[in-house]
Amino acid sequence: MKKTVYKKVFSVGLPVAIENMIYSLMNFIDIFMVGKNNVALGLGTIAVAGTGFANQIFMIFVTSLFGMNSGGGILAAQYFGNKDYKNLKRCLGITIIVGFVFSLIFFFAGIFIPEVIISIFTKDANVIKVGAAYMKIVAWVYPLMGVGLAFNMQLRAIGKTKYSFYSSVIGLVVNLMFNTVLIFGYFGFPALGVRGAAIATVIARIISTFYIIFIIYKLKLPIAGKISELFDLSLHFFVKVMKISLPVFLHEILWILGSSVYIVIFGRMGTNYAASIQTVKAISSLVLTLFFGLSSATSAIIGNEIGAGNEENAYNYSMILLRVSFFCGLLVGLFVLLFSPLILSLMGISKSIYPLTKQIVKSEVFIIVVKSLSLQLLVGILRAGGDVIWTIFMDLIPLWCVAIPITYFTGLQLGWPIYIVYLLSCSDEVIKI
Repeated sequence: MKKTVYKKVFSVGLPVAIENMIYSLMNFIDIFMVGKNNVALGLGTIAVAGTGFANQIFMIFVTSLFGMNSGGGILAAQYFGNKDYKNLKRCLGITIIVGFVFSLIFFFAGIFIPEVIISIFTKDANVIKVGAAYMKIVAWVYPLMGVGLAFNMQLRAIGKTKYSFYSSVIGLVVNLMFNTVLIFGYFGFPALGVRGAAIATVIARIISTFYIIFIIYKLKLPIAGKISELFDLSLHFFVKVMKISLPVFLHEILWILGSSVYIVIFGRMGTNYAASIQTVKAISSLVLTLFFGLSSATSAIIGNEIGAGNEENAYNYSMILLRVSFFCGLLVGLFVLLFSPLILSLMGISKSIYPLTKQIVKSEVFIIVVKSLSLQLLVGILRAGGDVIWTIFMDLIPLWCVAIPITYFTGLQLGWPIYIVYLLSCSDEVIKI
């Protein structure tokens, strides 16, 4: 039994984990490169904080857009299974419209009021200036990404995930290449500092998105519809998609807004604190992708067993996978603890925040172990059982009613050490378990 489970985990979970890791690497590269202390280029602690806050807005955009498009993705998988390609293409059409319209909110906010947006997170004028400059450039690619994510989700629905994986790899390589030449001014290019990182991100997103669209139509995949086929829509069809999407959207937006409140609290505690936490989160986001992949694999495995009526197998598999997740959490936490000094050294973190960042890393090790279990239970096992409403309450109530108030009170009212406040921000994960 164990061998069967492990084989399924590697075949399903590993590709998802790698793709998510590559996606996270794009944000990590920006933090990594702008964190190198260079006063002349405006790099260092302030640059890390500013780009980190701007990237948090990007995370709100992507997470909420995923929720808005989830209904189209779920229905697309069903239509594809039934070989109903007409409605499959209509699903893509509606997610394109929703994605584009929704992205305009973030586009206009990023272009016209970036200072207002960044000032939500911090009152440091220098950080606001840097974050706004980065956001004003990156915002130009939001509408294209709104469309691109629609194509990406439909690829997953029809089981062609390798192309979205290739797209992520291409985006990562392009981002790394243009970051190098535009931030530091190599090969005759101007040294643009943080603005260079933003331009590199825009170029990478454009190329990776156009690759997805190009490959879909070149290979004539089932979702490659004409304009008349994609947008042959009705109010009834729109309502059908939104009935599925809106609960997921509500869950995702409330979760990511809760995560953003943490960033606001840490930002108000001080720029050094915010920069340290952004650095640690950039590192941990890479390793946490392993657990997202593991939970995705678990969901597929448990869902298949329940669908086949093998409830006893589903329970036994769940127990095995929980132990696997806990063991992986310990290993990953130990890896972060041992290798974080080397990673921080390579990142060229400012001496003023290096000791602080090392303290926060120790808190992050505990958080990684706890999250490995809570993700597995909620996303992997319980969602596969079909009770989505329970997981929504279990995810949001501890976050908004316990963890956020504790973090606010200990951080901004009592002024406790940042590594303790950061550890307490994980209290909702403990409650979930």
